[in-house]
Amino acid sequence: MTVAAEQIRPPHPVAFDVEYPQRVSRLTTFFRLFMAIPQFIVIYLLLMAMGLITMLAWFAILFTGRYPKSFFEFSSGVMRWQANVLAYVALLRDEYPPFSLEPGEYPVMLDIPLAERQSRFRLFIRVFAIWPNQFVLQFVVLGWFFTTFLSWWMILFTGKYPRGLFRFSVGVLRWQQRQFAYLYLLRDEYPPYSVNANARPGNEVVSLIVGVPLFLLFLVAQLLPFIGLLGSEEDHVQVVSTLQSRSQLRREAPTGSANGTLITLLDFIDDTALPRGSAATRHPGYRVIDFTVRAEKDGAMPVIFSPYFFRLHTCGGGGYSPDAANSRKTNFQFAIYWFRGSTQGDVYFQIPANVEPCDLIYHAGLGEVHFSFSAR
Repeated sequence: MTVAAEQIRPPHPVAFDVEYPQRVSRLTTFFRLFMAIPQFIVIYLLLMAMGLITMLAWFAILFTGRYPKSFFEFSSGVMRWQANVLAYVALLRDEYPPFSLEPGEYPVMLDIPLAERQSRFRLFIRVFAIWPNQFVLQFVVLGWFFTTFLSWWMILFTGKYPRGLFRFSVGVLRWQQRQFAYLYLLRDEYPPYSVNANARPGNEVVSLIVGVPLFLLFLVAQLLPFIGLLGSEEDHVQVVSTLQSRSQLRREAPTGSANGTLITLLDFIDDTALPRGSAATRHPGYRVIDFTVRAEKDGAMPVIFSPYFFRLHTCGGGGYSPDAANSRKTNFQFAIYWFRGSTQGDVYFQIPANVEPCDLIYHAGLGEVHFSFSAR
């Protein structure tokens, strides 16, 4: 009885296909990506609107069990437009995609039937259940890049897309479209782990069981750099040279470490000019101090670095944050280092002309690196 029920299970309701071209233009094969740039811009804007529509549809399904028809027509139209462009960029068709949401205007077929009812429960599990499917598809897409590159050469020499590779490429796009339909709430059926047109929906329960730990592992991995900031390791470095002894400072290169971040003070310029190209202005009655520093990953935990974690304390007790407009000009930016990495640049401060800097502090989360300067 179970076998009979399994045999009559219908295929996934999202259908996708591309009409095979007898010839493919050698000339336009060279310029597809450039020619598709206007399409990419429009699709980006449409996908932003589709994201908002999907959020509204989520609540509509939660309260009514139905995806609003007008929302559905727009979202499925955006998916159709995107599918047309993907087929064009993937060399499956020569015709330039229309700027249209309507079906039948391009030799690419994407059919997503509107469901009468949709599950409220699935609204809460999709984001977890889709993880294994996306994970497997990434490996398929890697193979697809290779076959598309091979097909590119075949088209250049023969003017034809090899049929076997064409079917595989269409199948990869079909798998993607079924994933999109599931993620954007257009259909409840779980996308199959298959490129075949007649593949039945995948096993959502097993995927959910596997997907929850995958999602949690991903979440933990993303949070690891922030977790590393929760330590309280501090390093106080006495800079024996005064702010006038730049040559001695270069030789010594004082270094301190806190919470996996190694900070080295390489140089400074007191009362310097603003960096070239900066649109910022010097505050009246203030002077500019430029510290050249190097940041390196130190230890096993991933770390976060930002030049805006620095703070300069004066001997009178005042504290000053980096001059962001000037510091950005040095291309010294926020970064996450997972296994290794370093960056070097300048951090600018503007402080009153009549005060003296005493401590340059890097706040590595709850830990700190202090560079304390001796008096002039």
